[in-house]
Amino acid sequence: MNLVDPFGRMKARRQKEYESLRGSLIKAGITSPAQAEALLINAQRRGRWSILVAVLVTILLSVLFPEARIIFITLGALFCFWVNKVTSNGQKYIRRYIDEELNEGLGNNSVE
Repeated sequence: MNLVDPFGRMKARRQKEYESLRGSLIKAGITSPAQAEALLINAQRRGRWSILVAVLVTILLSVLFPEARIIFITLGALFCFWVNKVTSNGQKYIRRYIDEELNEGLGNNSVE
């Protein structure tokens, strides 16, 4: 039994998220490790840009409205944390897709 997730709810949720992403990748025609790696790099780049824009907007709003600075900083930090978490989960799922689906397929093709 896992003390962090005693009933397995988070594990089941992560599995559903992975299956959803897997279905989307298959539907999009991502069939090679190179395509998946390019997608991985693109997702990482988008995450970085989103965080950069959020930090800049937070700073700008904090300067323009100093009386609400604490609210803007809090919301900006929460947004950055959320983007980071979503991006890292997406990267894990894409890496899992590469390992389980694409590299496995390459191994089966090389045996034949």
